[in-house]
Amino acid sequence: MQNLSTYNKNKSFKLNLKQSRVKKSIKLIESLPGKGTLLDIGCSTGEWAFFWQNKGWFSYGIDVNEQHVFEACQKGILAKVCDLNSEPIPFEDNFFDVIFAGEVIEHLIDTDTFIGEIYRCLKKGGHLLITTPNLISFENRLRILLGIYPIWVDYHLGGEGHVRAYTPGVLKNQLRAFGFKIIKHTGNWVPFVPQRILNDLQCPWLSITGGLFPNLSMDIIILALKTH
Repeated sequence: MQNLSTYNKNKSFKLNLKQSRVKKSIKLIESLPGKGTLLDIGCSTGEWAFFWQNKGWFSYGIDVNEQHVFEACQKGILAKVCDLNSEPIPFEDNFFDVIFAGEVIEHLIDTDTFIGEIYRCLKKGGHLLITTPNLISFENRLRILLGIYPIWVDYHLGGEGHVRAYTPGVLKNQLRAFGFKIIKHTGNWVPFVPQRILNDLQCPWLSITGGLFPNLSMDIIILALKTH
């Protein structure tokens, strides 16, 4: 569930169950029928995969950082080293029931290949849960109106390492182009004030706004189904 980027390869992920993005991701996965194989793309040290393993899933992971993969394996996660900017997902076709890609796609140059690889590795009837920053969040709309550069968008390869920016409509269209059916689109929370001043950890009730106004939320959260 960590950034899978060659520019942030040493940054580890710490699971925070109080974040609305995490809470809503948990709720969506728990809404699925049954339990099976789950792949965490950008698994870091395996905290997210381990969370699901404890709930009865068979958890797998990939990450660009070798040390993080080693630590994930120490937790019992079947993790492999993989840099998706240059390598395919190292698992066979039609293998996973669920693939989670949290805050990953914005770091990748060839997003078509990425989505195609996810589709290949999912079983028919399998689900993709994907999250990414929202280019047209409420805050970004105001920033652009005022001539200020949008947040979570990078103009160089430093910073957060984001090389792609998505709107909800563009992401849904790209997923549909590969044969996915959109099951659910929601958001984490709407940044009515700058998110670096006030966030969903300080005000948990803000998570309600992400469901009411997903196109204005800070993050895009989409659950999609592989239909054929």
